[in-house]
Amino acid sequence: MAYHYKLETLLHVRRNFEEQCMQKLAQEIFALENHRKYLAELQQQRVQLVDSLTEYKKKAMQAAMLSFYVDAIDQKDWQIGTQRNAIAAQENVVSTVRMELLEKVKARKIVERLKEKDFIAYTQNELRKTQNEDDEQAVIRYGKSVY
Repeated sequence: MAYHYKLETLLHVRRNFEEQCMQKLAQEIFALENHRKYLAELQQQRVQLVDSLTEYKKKAMQAAMLSFYVDAIDQKDWQIGTQRNAIAAQENVVSTVRMELLEKVKARKIVERLKEKDFIAYTQNELRKTQNEDDEQAVIRYGKSVY
């Protein structure tokens, strides 16, 4: 008789939940990396604006142009602040999903440990059965009474 674990379907379900959670974590990490790349782009654009402003300051500059650069730098600062907030929020999401994944892994490992224990009990039971059959064969063969 082949070994069959009673909770095999539960183990498959838990594995599927874990895989789904891993995919979700990968998506959230990808989104976090995209947020960080965009922040780096914004910071680079701000540096370019400041460099352009310093170049224009070396020459005679109109007030409208100075106002344009100051407003553009302020806008980039606001965008950078907003992007940092988005990164912080995404890091919280990633942390939450990681915790969910840990819970899913623990749940799966619990069922796997139960399966291992059940398999050990099954093999011991099978060994006991074969030993009893061997004992019965020996009794029958030599005609001795067990009692």
